[in-house]
Amino acid sequence: MTKTFRNSQKELLREIGNKLFANLNSDEHLTLSYSGEESLFMRVNEAKVRQASEVTQSNVTLNFISGKRQIEYAISLTGDKAKDCQQAIEALKQCRNDSLSLPEDPFVIFPEYGESIEEDHFGELLLIEDVASVILEPAQGSDLAGLYTSGVLTRGFMNSKGQFHWFSTDNFYFDYSLYTPSQKAIKTTYAGTHWDSDSYLQGLQNAQMQLQQLEIPSKKINRGKYRIYLAPSAVAELLQVLSWRAMSGSALKQGISPLKKLVEGESELSPLVSLVEDFSLGHTTRFNEFGDVSPDRIPLIQQGKLQSLLVNKRTAKEYQMESNGANLSESFRSVSLAPGQLKEEEVLSKLGTGLYISNLHYLNWSDIQKGRITGMTRYGCFWVENGNIVAPIEDMRFDESLFHFWGEGLENLTNNALLIPSTHSYEERSLGGVTVPGMLVNDFSLTY
Repeated sequence: MTKTFRNSQKELLREIGNKLFANLNSDEHLTLSYSGEESLFMRVNEAKVRQASEVTQSNVTLNFISGKRQIEYAISLTGDKAKDCQQAIEALKQCRNDSLSLPEDPFVIFPEYGESIEEDHFGELLLIEDVASVILEPAQGSDLAGLYTSGVLTRGFMNSKGQFHWFSTDNFYFDYSLYTPSQKAIKTTYAGTHWDSDSYLQGLQNAQMQLQQLEIPSKKINRGKYRIYLAPSAVAELLQVLSWRAMSGSALKQGISPLKKLVEGESELSPLVSLVEDFSLGHTTRFNEFGDVSPDRIPLIQQGKLQSLLVNKRTAKEYQMESNGANLSESFRSVSLAPGQLKEEEVLSKLGTGLYISNLHYLNWSDIQKGRITGMTRYGCFWVENGNIVAPIEDMRFDESLFHFWGEGLENLTNNALLIPSTHSYEERSLGGVTVPGMLVNDFSLTY
């Protein structure tokens, strides 16, 4: 991907913003939130390309404030400056008219002049003409299905007080599964900003080895407490649930935070747990919907002790808290769980006898006040005896407290952390992800 898309979109955003701001009345305020992409999508099945397409798109959302009334309006951009500026002016008129019927918002956040940042992160992506051969030739003979996507993602922000932010990044991911003749599957993802064929091949070979073990007759596991190893993909699913209000400042004030006991000192986490929002990795923007800029790193939990919740400017205004630049939903954007000391090659021997869990799905809170999470095992989960994989297991449900598996039950974390990207592509490709190690946990509760 070239720099052309980045530069043209940045220029287009400035042009639209300047036109709109010049048309504001004295009691009106406006912020613009921009997103765009230039992406390749390639769907594969049976290790063959079934669909390939390129997508170039961008849009701008207007957040218009008149008095204390605010309204949002989104428009898709064509890339033609004259047309896009004209439809933006029409959108502004519509916002002005519709806002008259809205109630006042007592916690409205007015745009302010502040720090402006521009960040462009360049990667090394596969050439479009090389993608099919590089990812599929090593998989010949396997029933491989998945989605490869790569390209540049762009985000921007501009307000009527003169603040301007810009972010772009090159990235890719290959989210794929390998299937046995009986349609059992191993699922894995390779992602990053710089393609490394050796890393891809290693992940593919590991998946192929696990696939062979799925043909062993499955073992039924009784409900109870088990010693388990959670691979990074499974840990990422647990962190995703934690992102649903657990670290939110507003959720704590509203009495719906699953970390309430940690905040009040009734429960504690293992000193092995250190969690940080790490924007220095370049996976997503440091600026949010209000134009606030987060520091490169926000320590959330340090050696089991709570350091900070995620607090945005609106929450800070409503509950008299201090904002740290969190997004509107006060959720993770680029969270990283610090690795431990467990070597990956020693995972099975240290596990001994128990369960190796590659993936989890259908996760949700089962008791949010007690920090309990439920979900299902999925894809490549095995019964292990004396450090050796014996058989795949039938799918099981788990129901366990985060104060256990990140508390007294946590025995160790692997010494390497893996990027698990956000692979959502509804309407547009998403930014961000989590960087996580694997976890060794004692007495993990499984049920039916």
